[in-house]
Amino acid sequence: MGKTIIVCFSKSGHTKKIAEQISQEINAPVHEIITEKKYPNNYLKTILESRKEFKSGERPVLISKPIENFDSYENVVIGFPIWFFTCPMAVVSFLEGYDFSGKNIYPFCTSGGSNCEKATAKIREICKGAKVFDGIKANTIDKNKISEWLKI
Repeated sequence: MGKTIIVCFSKSGHTKKIAEQISQEINAPVHEIITEKKYPNNYLKTILESRKEFKSGERPVLISKPIENFDSYENVVIGFPIWFFTCPMAVVSFLEGYDFSGKNIYPFCTSGGSNCEKATAKIREICKGAKVFDGIKANTIDKNKISEWLKI
């Protein structure tokens, strides 16, 4: 098993909670993607704001610290809420900021209805040279689900 890091974008805190649960099970650090932009507390207003980002291709500015020694990680577990059937543009900003060549990427999402298929396809498109495993919907997660999914 190679060195693993968990990366998450979490507007409401739910995805971060899931990332922390995974972290406890596999003993890996969590890195949170933080945007300069503050999204509204209201869900509908957040959806409208994120829709503008998708339509314009806007890449939110990230203010989270860069991951030190990113090259030393073999596995990247990345979590996010599903917005418009895919990953938020903040995740795209993050993915475009690193070289994922030769890495294993394990996406997970939180969602009221959608699964990770379109988000996983987007990650594969961005992270050329990485092995991107099928993502899972992880609104709740337990030790068995984590070990079946990751196998790292």
